[in-house]
This record gives sequence, structure tokens and C-alpha cells, in this order.
Amino acid sequence: MKTPVKVGLTVAVVVALALALIYAQMSPTRSADYNLDAKKMELLVSEILPPTQQQQLATNPDQKKQLAQRLKELLAIAQVAEREGFADRDDVKSQIALQTDLALREAYEKKNPDVKITDEEVSAYHQAHPTEWNAFLEANPQFKANAQGQQGEGIKKEFGQIKLLADRARKDGLDQDEATKVRMLIERSQALARAYVGDLQKNADKLVTDADIELYYNEHKDEFEEAKVRHILVGTKEEHSADDGHGHSKDDVDKAGKGLTKEQARQKAQGVLDRVRKGEDFARLAQEFSDDPGSKDKGGLYDFFGRGSMVPEFEKASFTLKPGEISDLVETEYGYHIIKVEEQRTASLTDQATRQKIVEKLKQEKLESRIKEIADSSSVQVAEEFEVKVSQTPPPQIMPGSSPHGAPPPPPQEEKK
Repeated sequence: MKTPVKVGLTVAVVVALALALIYAQMSPTRSADYNLDAKKMELLVSEILPPTQQQQLATNPDQKKQLAQRLKELLAIAQVAEREGFADRDDVKSQIALQTDLALREAYEKKNPDVKITDEEVSAYHQAHPTEWNAFLEANPQFKANAQGQQGEGIKKEFGQIKLLADRARKDGLDQDEATKVRMLIERSQALARAYVGDLQKNADKLVTDADIELYYNEHKDEFEEAKVRHILVGTKEEHSADDGHGHSKDDVDKAGKGLTKEQARQKAQGVLDRVRKGEDFARLAQEFSDDPGSKDKGGLYDFFGRGSMVPEFEKASFTLKPGEISDLVETEYGYHIIKVEEQRTASLTDQATRQKIVEKLKQEKLESRIKEIADSSSVQVAEEFEVKVSQTPPPQIMPGSSPHGAPPPPPQEEKK
């Protein structure tokens, strides 16, 4: 059956922080100005967002407001991180330096599209700075994993190219260009906010008490209901997902279903259901007729599973029927199911998996609460009204192995039901 992929809210917040932040060019001793007026927002949208997101913002005022709110949240975290000294950490310093150089390289390449850096120039740079590459790898383990062999040589070469072009950009005064300053604000804030949120995640366990866990469990017991069922699937040749979450590919189901049309599958399933209703052994019929390769050899058995594990129609029947009851035909994207509920239970809080599920959820809530608290109390101002000019030029590429750093995420869309 199909297992939906549920992305944790914490992960979404971290990804957003890594993609959408802004800052003004600064000296090491002066704090950044994290406020974004309309002009800076216009630069942000025109220089950083891809054309598809620009078009969305140009035609939807609500998305402008959502983007501004998300940016305020992100900038507020970066500002707090800087105040708490994160900019003095070696790993953060290294990230800020790299991201700033990336912004300068992109500015230089935009002004000089035909620029070329020779292998000899790169070699000369590394010879003149013999410890810089290794120091960079030590401070950035996400690059270190990719810095071996031929791939590593390629990344090292690009690292040298970035440094050389960034130096040229500074000599040409591009670090004082307003669009480049906006770009560098993004890069600095990315490093600060990622480090800050990372520390919040590491310490989140301490914020979740046994009392919190027990209270959540008692107030949300429906989330921990589990069902054990047998089922018989009569598949169709209709299109399915590439994989159903239990390792059954479209080809598996189609072959097992012998290419039946929807009506043929329904008629066959009804015939099997009639035999079930007359008292024939369900497990034996599943072994004979089911087109689910993952369960038919087990008499159609699916051991205990929780809510959210199966496609909605299958799940509804599994938790609506009582133990011992058999469903009518249940239609899903895979065909027609006959479902017999064997047993239902509520997972115990003594179960480690259940407990960890609650801990992770509470950690996410507390992390989100802390981020919201920071944003609500922040003095950061982000303009909600700004001009949007849709360009045809895609955002620049980034260094292989680095985290995305160019574009803020699009405003959230309503989830499809």
C-alpha cells in the first residue's frame, strides 16, 4: 500500500532558513542591518528568485505578504544569532567567507560573462595559500565527504576559482554594489541562522519532559491507533504510482492483475467477496486471488500499522470496521480491495517507537514556538509592498556540494486534499 511521505516541520523550517536570508555588507566589528525596505526587496526578487517565483509574486499580493513574513522570521533568527556570538565561531566564519565569495564571484561573472580562470592561475593560488583548502574542509564537513579523488580535485579547483574571482570583484568595487550587498546579506544570514537552529535542535530534547510526553499521549490517543488486517487486492491496468510504499511497483501490480480493466477487476473482486461472505477461508482466497505481491503469500496479512501508513481509502476501512468485520469493495488507485480487520489496538506509551514519535513532535513544536517568539519580538522590518519585475534569466549555479544559497523558498501553497 502507499505510504505517504510526511516531512517534519522542523526540517521544513531548517530548509527555509538555509534558503532565504538577507544582509548588508559589513565589517567584522559592525552588526548587519537586517531591515529590508521596498528597494531591497525589489533587488532580492530580481537578483535571487527564479523567474517562476517572480511571476507568482507579481500576480499574487498575498504571496508577497507571506514572503515578507517568512523573511522577517528568518532575518530575526540571523540577527539573534549574531548578537549571541555565532559569527565568532570558526565554522560559521568559514561559511560566511565562502558564501560571501560566492556572491562576489557571481557579481563579477555577471559583469564579465566571458571571464576564464586558467588551471595555472588556480594552482598558483593554492601554492600561495597552502593551508586554506584543508582549513576550509575541516570547518565544513559537508564538503569533506565529497573532497576525495577526482571529484575532490574538481571541488578544490572551483574553490580556487571562486577565491580568485571574488578578489577581482573586490578590486573592481563590486562589494559596494547594492545588489551584491543584498546577495551577501543572504549568504551571511544563511550561515548564522543554520548554526543557531542547529543548536536549538541539539538542545530540544532537554525541553521535552516525561510529563509533556504523557500529557500528549493521553490527549491524542487516536494518533496511536493501530490495525492488523488481511486483504485481497484485485488490481487493474489503470496507472499507479511507480512504487506503492511497500515495494510494489506498477509493473508488479499490473502483471499480477493480468491487465484487467476497471470493470473486469470490479466484477472479479465482487465474485471473491461473495465467496468470502459465504464463509470460505479468507487467507486461502487471498493466496489464490490477491494481486498484492507483498501480502498474498501471507494470506493477505498486514501486521499492525498506524494511521497515515496506508492510502486513505484503505486506512478508513481498517479503522472504521470492527475486528472480525469484512468490508465491501474498497476502491483505491491500485484496484479493488476486500479488507478483513483482524485486530485493533492503541500503541502503548511504553513502546519506544511511540515514545520517540511523541518526543520528535514535541521537539518540533517547541522549536517552532521559539522561532515564532524570536520573530514576534524582533524589531526587524520587511516591506510587504514592493515592485516585481519578471526576468528571463535563471538564478546562478552554486558550488558542487554546497547547500543551496540563492533563492528564498516560494510562499507556502495550500495542501491539496
